[in-house]
Amino acid sequence: MSHPTRDHLNDLLEPHAKDTGRMLMPEDLTRIRHHDLMIEAHRHRLARQATAGRWWRRLAHYAQRRADRAEGVTGEP
Repeated sequence: MSHPTRDHLNDLLEPHAKDTGRMLMPEDLTRIRHHDLMIEAHRHRLARQATAGRWWRRLAHYAQRRADRAEGVTGEP
């Protein structure tokens, strides 16, 4: 899912003014801020999904080592 960037929004609002300032209505600022927060939340969800699997694998590996030690099994053949 592609989200427009702030530069893209600026190009839509004022396509020929690259270095000029523009007064925005509070509703526009709120909409831009909400959009930024939605993008940040989406990236955060993706990061959590990516790291969740690693965390569970590490936990399972740790639990297996603890169980092996409790049974007296070593990692060497």
